[in-house]
Amino acid sequence: MRRSGILLHPTSLPGLAGVGSIGGSAREFVKFLSKSAQVVWQMLPLVPTDDGGCPYNSTSAMAFNASLVDLQDLCGSEFAEILNPGDLSDAPCPRVQSVADFTMARRYKSEKMALALSRLKAGKEAAHAALRGEFEAFCSNFAYWLDDFALFDSLQQTAHGPLWTAWPKGLRDRESAALLEAAAELGEPIERCKFSQFLFFKQWQSLRKLAQQHKIQIMGDVPIFVSHNSVDVWCHRDIFELDAQGFPGAVAGVPPDYFAPQGQLWGNPLYDWKRLAKTEYAWWIQRLTSLSALVDIIRIDHFRGFEAFWSVASTEKTAIRGQWIKGPGMAFFDAVAKAFPNLEIVAEDLGIVTPEVEKLRLSAGFPGMRVLQFGFPLDEANDHHALHMHTQDSVVYCGTHDNDTTVGWYLSLDEAQRDRVRRYLSIDGNEIAWQLIQAAESSVAQLCIVSAQDLLSLGSGARMNVPGIAEGNWTWRLERQMPDWTATRLKGLTELYGRAPYQQK
Repeated sequence: MRRSGILLHPTSLPGLAGVGSIGGSAREFVKFLSKSAQVVWQMLPLVPTDDGGCPYNSTSAMAFNASLVDLQDLCGSEFAEILNPGDLSDAPCPRVQSVADFTMARRYKSEKMALALSRLKAGKEAAHAALRGEFEAFCSNFAYWLDDFALFDSLQQTAHGPLWTAWPKGLRDRESAALLEAAAELGEPIERCKFSQFLFFKQWQSLRKLAQQHKIQIMGDVPIFVSHNSVDVWCHRDIFELDAQGFPGAVAGVPPDYFAPQGQLWGNPLYDWKRLAKTEYAWWIQRLTSLSALVDIIRIDHFRGFEAFWSVASTEKTAIRGQWIKGPGMAFFDAVAKAFPNLEIVAEDLGIVTPEVEKLRLSAGFPGMRVLQFGFPLDEANDHHALHMHTQDSVVYCGTHDNDTTVGWYLSLDEAQRDRVRRYLSIDGNEIAWQLIQAAESSVAQLCIVSAQDLLSLGSGARMNVPGIAEGNWTWRLERQMPDWTATRLKGLTELYGRAPYQQK
């Protein structure tokens, strides 16, 4: 079935207090998707981010980014008016509306959600009692990750500091007495953390219901690795390659490639896949269970790492010197298929893709990714060539969140390279973003995803991420909702190439 969708992370939506939300602005974007005949909304990971907004460096692989909660929605009847519009009159405004401020959003929204919790606990109305019941049910249903995350998050705010490896030995090594004592001392911040997670989940369920009503699927993202400074590593040291103090001897990365001439030294701890296999990959199954409660399609980031991953000594300064270590292969995906027989998965098979990686993807039955920006220059054969190397079992992009915008990419080419692009696609390059969008929509790939930045023909200043660069990423935002003309134009291309929902049998 031919489909089309848009890549836009909720933090990039317009709104108050520093970042976008999953409230009103997200509902408006769902309606925009519907008007433009799109059926997929692709997002980045929905987990908590660091202060720089990176969703690939989270303190939890299963928790939610509570900074995405829409405070204005808490003023409505659905939430028993646990906040009032007047409470939000002091909402901070970023210096530049088109740049996200994650620290501002986290501090301000945490303060207001704490106020909402205090009113909920003190409220005597029936609506308050019903909401308290929902909160208690949420805490029970998600206790398998929520209890540990709330304790971990609260401990990070104490005098012990944010790094769990620097905590007193009893806490670092999760001794029962130390954990019970900490949980008793930190009861209030633990409850506030759980409540913020509940608010996200409740608002998300409302947003997802609206998306389903418009027949729009949400594509989530699961990074292969997790941050060393995360609740997952703290609680599950046995499934990672760590020493007695909790430090990794080798870490994850990728060797030199298109994005980084010195490779990318990610620094994530590596999995003990043999031990995971003995548990039938239980932690991974829990992780996918958590995400599948939020989304309809899952994109697995760095798929090639399941065939073989790049291992670098933790003492190295770059990722140049490392070695490929065999991953779990098809045994892992057999376990996933057994647990989730109907889950739709997309493999992010970019980077160094060997015949073994391609064989694994085909055996698992996952579509791969084709990126038009990687299809040039034409004298370097690769599967991204626009468009004759594409296959139906793939997802086509002009560029991903790791690429420059199409306008930025095109302007970075020398004139000879631009001429190759123009001649191959039979275009004049005057509207390069829309001309590349049209090429992507025309691909035989069953799913086409375009970025919001390309729909607006934005330059490099709107780029979401530069791989290998630690700062200045993830901050791009829409200043206002997408204009109607983009919906009309995108709908026309979607219909032209048979991707509109009402064109499917």
